[in-house]
Amino acid sequence: MHAIAIFGILLLISLRVVGLIIAIEFLRDLKESKFKILIIGWFIWILAGCSALLSGVYENQLFSDIFLLINGITTSIAGLFVMMGLFSYFQELPGKILAILSILFISVPLISFLLGFYNIASNLSSMFLFLIIVVFSIVPLRRKETFKNNISIKSYYWYLIVLLAFYSLTISYVIFIFQGYSFGFYSDEFSIPMFVNYFLGNASTIALIIYSIHIEYDISKIQKFKLTDKYSHDLGNLIQVISSAAILTNVNKDLKKEKVENLDLIQKKCEEAAKLIKDIRKNQ
Repeated sequence: MHAIAIFGILLLISLRVVGLIIAIEFLRDLKESKFKILIIGWFIWILAGCSALLSGVYENQLFSDIFLLINGITTSIAGLFVMMGLFSYFQELPGKILAILSILFISVPLISFLLGFYNIASNLSSMFLFLIIVVFSIVPLRRKETFKNNISIKSYYWYLIVLLAFYSLTISYVIFIFQGYSFGFYSDEFSIPMFVNYFLGNASTIALIIYSIHIEYDISKIQKFKLTDKYSHDLGNLIQVISSAAILTNVNKDLKKEKVENLDLIQKKCEEAAKLIKDIRKNQ
């Protein structure tokens, strides 16, 4: 395996470790199930990189082909989990879909490999990964206005950058494969397609990580704004009712001095709370 390929794979693994750490931190802070999907995806993607390295270690062609098969399967499944994890920000996905697609992504290439169609098995995994990218891009773009309303313009631009990077990787990969280059570009000889493949692969991963961070902070900010607006509005109404009741009760001249002081205190606290609500809304 050429040094460019080894360096490219090691860099990919390092970036995927970063993605995994970010997903774990988000899970610890927010406790949402979509981060479990992302964690599984990033972890499997790390395994995919390790299997790619191992394919170049063994001189035995059979072992090398087995690790290439593992690399293809784990890459497609990892892409499925990561993309679906990000997609779940906008639409809940049944767990059955992930389970069915995962079984499909494993069984079809594996059966092809066992039947002796090694190249077909690897290309099927690549095809599955590219289909995931297409679905990931088409659905949000068809609901562009809703999609843009849920995230900032900066996150939307990063989303477009991710699409540009992945589509560039996909198109170049298909062109190079049809020109006779082998799956994964793990050759011992340097070639321009090898450099382009690993450059675009790493660039796509970096863009994906940045997009995942942006989108999480956007969604959290929107949810925080909605909660602040809801509770400040409800609390304001409650304070107004209490304050009105205190004023009406205070009209009764037969109240004892102690009760009058208590009502004055309630009214004073209501005014302080009302001022606090205004400050909260002002700083949203």
